[in-house]
Amino acid sequence: MKAAVISAPYRFNIEDREAPSPASGEVLIRVRAVGICGSDVHGMEADGGSRRPPGLIMGHEAAGEIVAVGAGVDGWKAGDRVALNPQLYCGHCHACRRGWPNLCENGVTLGSARKQLTHGAMREYIAVPTRQIYKLPDNLSFDEGATLDFVGNAFHVMNRSNSQLGDCFLVIGTGAIGLVAVQLARLRGAGKIIAVDTSPAKLELARKFGADRVVNPLTEDVLAAVKEETDGYGADVVLEMVGLPSTYETAVRAAKMQGTVMALGFAANEVTLPIQPLLFNEVTIVGCTGFSFEGPVVLDMIADGRIDVKPLITHEYPLEDIERGFEALLDKKSDAIKVIIHP
Repeated sequence: MKAAVISAPYRFNIEDREAPSPASGEVLIRVRAVGICGSDVHGMEADGGSRRPPGLIMGHEAAGEIVAVGAGVDGWKAGDRVALNPQLYCGHCHACRRGWPNLCENGVTLGSARKQLTHGAMREYIAVPTRQIYKLPDNLSFDEGATLDFVGNAFHVMNRSNSQLGDCFLVIGTGAIGLVAVQLARLRGAGKIIAVDTSPAKLELARKFGADRVVNPLTEDVLAAVKEETDGYGADVVLEMVGLPSTYETAVRAAKMQGTVMALGFAANEVTLPIQPLLFNEVTIVGCTGFSFEGPVVLDMIADGRIDVKPLITHEYPLEDIERGFEALLDKKSDAIKVIIHP
């Protein structure tokens, strides 16, 4: 099989590798679509480079079709179309027993080396346990199925926010996850949605998805805009989707008294938070990672049109052109949001 193997930051060798065989309880999947995630980009850079080292086959946002099943597999067969949950979990540790598979103490992520080298889906075939797959609705393409992970992240953030009808949401960062969050905030009954990004194209899409106010921090003061839209009080729920020290500072300062900052963005290993507004406004910060058992609901909501992912898929390349996919994401003029690779 063909596989894209990292040789250096943003550089890949297309190698011939032996296709895996499904072990007991596993299925072998012919990968048809795999997305390049923002974490893949950050994982090649200084703060996260250990997560995407040379020798790794990356890729965790994937969909494909089953071509073989291992011993003991029931309910799945060759030809079934599936989307993958890339966070491999054990099912028996303390977190898994509590229903938190995304926090599995023994868990690893496909296409990452954060805990151990775990090859991902930037290849023609991958074998995974059946607990990691979800059936694709018939009307969803493989490209749409490959959006499960980032849509699931946005879904999980929203579920943990405990927001209420009429809340004001501030979405900092309108990449793929942020743009889904805008849609979910509207579905959740937001009273107002403010979206922040430096890309005019992404802000225009955020407006299309339901943002009432869009703010470009290169030309406008974010905190002033938030105060203007909230009678000076701030946002009830701030969704931090960027992960930089400056954006986390903005998130805390933009939250209202007893407001909530949902922390998902991760582009730097450490950030410094302004302690005065955090303490004196009793702001709550909630950490988020991955998604739990929301997968089937997420796919159903994409299938019935409540979540629209098609405008987010801006670029597609064959596996041999994976470097062009990264170049598109790194080129601010390309307006790339989600790049899909076809192995």
